Amino acid sequence: MYDILRASQAARVIGCGAPEVRHKLRIGVWKFGRVISPKESGTSQCSYEINKRDLADFLKISLEELEGRLESQ
Repeated sequence: MYDILRASQAARVIGCGAPEVRHKLRIGVWKFGRVISPKESGTSQCSYEINKRDLADFLKISLEELEGRLESQ
């Protein structure tokens, strides 16, 4: 599997909505991901990259637990 998650996948693991993940990454409350500006990506909207290991560390769970949460839904 990939090491980078989308906001919707991270939201599934955390147990919240994707808009909340995007918002908290954008304002800097959560540090486990990166906001890519439209200028950087060449698109019309921001995009978000969430590193699996950083998310697992943030949640204080193993990568196996993170994978299990992703697969269970």
